Amino acid sequence: MYRKLLVLAAVLLAVAVQAQITVTSAIVPQYIQGVNGTNNNRTPFYFWAQISGLTPNATYRFYAGMDTLGSSNTSNGAGNPLLIDNATGTFRRTTNVSLSNSGGHDSLTADSNGVFSGWFGVESTGNGRYTPGNMVHPQINMNNGAGGTSVATRLKLTSFMVRVVNYGTNSGNPNQCSFLYDRADSVAIAQKSIVLLYDSVSGNGRPVSSAVVEMEGIGQNVITSTVTIYRDSVDQFPYRWGTINPNSNTSGIRRVEYRDLLTDTIIAAETDADGWWCSGVNTVSPSSGNIGIFLNEYFVLGSTANIPDTAYTTIPAFFTTSSNDPVAYYSWDFGDNSVPGTTSSTSHTYTAAGTYVVTLVINNGACYDTISQNIVVLLGTGFAAPQPGLWFTVQPNPSNGQFFVNLRQPGERSVVVFNTLGEVVLTRQFMGTQAEIDLGGMSKGIYMIHVRDEATGKTGVRRVVIQ
Repeated sequence: MYRKLLVLAAVLLAVAVQAQITVTSAIVPQYIQGVNGTNNNRTPFYFWAQISGLTPNATYRFYAGMDTLGSSNTSNGAGNPLLIDNATGTFRRTTNVSLSNSGGHDSLTADSNGVFSGWFGVESTGNGRYTPGNMVHPQINMNNGAGGTSVATRLKLTSFMVRVVNYGTNSGNPNQCSFLYDRADSVAIAQKSIVLLYDSVSGNGRPVSSAVVEMEGIGQNVITSTVTIYRDSVDQFPYRWGTINPNSNTSGIRRVEYRDLLTDTIIAAETDADGWWCSGVNTVSPSSGNIGIFLNEYFVLGSTANIPDTAYTTIPAFFTTSSNDPVAYYSWDFGDNSVPGTTSSTSHTYTAAGTYVVTLVINNGACYDTISQNIVVLLGTGFAAPQPGLWFTVQPNPSNGQFFVNLRQPGERSVVVFNTLGEVVLTRQFMGTQAEIDLGGMSKGIYMIHVRDEATGKTGVRRVVIQ
C-alpha cells in the first residue's frame, strides 16, 4: 500500500511539473499566408518563444504547427514544421510530423533553470485552419523530455492570434497579402538571421510578418507548393529574404529588423517614416499579390549636377543633372525669382549681374536630394557666347593671393579675374602654358578666374579662394 502511494505521488508530481510548462514570452507575427484547399502559395512563417517550467538540462523533442482558438486539448494543429535546431542553426522541413521518427521532429534543451528560448517555423498547408480570414495561433508540441515518443505537452500560444491571408491584388482587403522581398547587407548581417517587418519605426508591438535570410538550407526552390516568387527570386539567392505584406496594412512597412538566430539579439534595423521607401517602393496598402516587390531598403537617392561657376547676362547658361533613380523628377531654382526648370537638362538666361544660389531638388516620390551652388553672373553685353572646353588648373588653391594658371598647350591667352560682385579686379595677357597671378592686395574670399584662348575662342572658368 505504501509503495502504491509513492507511485501515485510521483505520478501526481509529474503531472504538476508538466502543468507548469508555459510560454513566458514570445514574438509572433500578425499574419500568415494560407488557403483552404490546394495551396501553392506557401510562404515560411517564423516565431520566437521562451518556454519555462522545463526539467533543467533536459532535452525535448518538438515540432510546431498552427491551430484555431478553442481546439481540442489533444489537437496537434496543422502545417508543415520548419524545424530549427537552435543549438546549431540547422533548418529542416518535414511533411510527416513524428516524435518517434527523427525526420519528423527536432530537439531543444532546457538550461539549468528549466528555460529554453528559440525560433520556430511553420509552413501553411491546405488544411481548413488556413482559410483566409481565420485566426490561428502557434502551437509547440513536445514530448516528456525523457525520450518519450508521444506528445506530452501542447503549448498553445492563444495570446498571439495570427490572421490568415492569401495573395491577392485588392488593396485594403483584410484577407489578402502581397509579396515583399529584399537582400540583406552581407557585411553586417549573417545568413540564417531572422527578419521581422514592423508597421512602426520603433518596432513596438508585434511584427507584421517574418522571414529568414538565405541560405538557410531548406531548398524551397524545388518545392512546387512554395509561392513561385519565393522559389524564383529568393531561395538559393544568398542574403535574400521574402515574406508577406498584408494588403490592409495602411501604415506600410516602416521597420525591417534583423535578429541573430541563436541569441535573438537585434543585429540591425532599417527604417522609413511613412512606409514609402527611398527606393520608390510604397509598402502602404499594397496590391501586387504574388508578383513580388523588391524593397531595396538600402537605396539612397543620389544625384550629380553640372552647374557652371560663372555665366553672362543675355547669354544662356546651361545646367544638367543625372540621378540613380530613372523616374526622378527635377526642380531648378536659379536664384533670381525666375520660373523653375523641371527637366534634367535646361538653360537659363540671367538679366542682371551678381552672385546667385542655384538650387536643384531631385524627387523620386519618396526621397529628396538637394544640390546648391553659387554662380557668378557677369555682364555679357557686347560679348559673344563663350566656347567651353578650355582646361586649366589653379595652383595653389586656396592661396595667399599669389597663384599660377597652368595649361597643357602653349598659346596666346587672356586672363580676367572677377570678384563675387561681378567686378573685374585684374586682366592680363600671356603666352605659353603658365601665368603667375598676384591678388595679394585683394580681400579674402572667392574669385572667378576666366581664361580665354585667343586662337580658338575656347574658355574655362575656375574658382580660387584667397585666405
